[in-house]
Amino acid sequence: MSPRLFARSALSFALVAAMAASLAGCSNSTDLLQLPNSWTLQTSDGHALPDTIPNSSPVIVVTSATAQINDNHNYTFTLNGTTDGVEGVVGSDAGTWSISHSIILFRSTSSAPQLADYVAAFNGNTINVGMPGQVVHSSNQSVAMTFVAAP
Repeated sequence: MSPRLFARSALSFALVAAMAASLAGCSNSTDLLQLPNSWTLQTSDGHALPDTIPNSSPVIVVTSATAQINDNHNYTFTLNGTTDGVEGVVGSDAGTWSISHSIILFRSTSSAPQLADYVAAFNGNTINVGMPGQVVHSSNQSVAMTFVAAP
């Protein structure tokens, strides 16, 4: 094989390998195969738990939360803690989800409160959710929540 033909073959191989790697890094609905079902809340607005939700009325303190992201494209979020010092569920949402390029779109089917669609970034064993403030009785548009895959 001539050096010129070898160089072209090597370049072609490198381009194909680079394209395959970039496509492998792109997510789509097949991420369902990689997306764990159970998640636990690690941080709320960047703070360790328990965390007082900013601008919440009544005052909400989140002590734990779970997310179920099911293979049938349904999800549930359940947040536990205290509402003005009384323990219980402090927020929840349910609906359907889809994924594209590591971005999960949550479409709420909860009727109270009626929520706009919201998103999360999926990164292996974490999802970073822009949880609507309404879920946790906050006047903030959203509260940043980081969930990790449950063991």
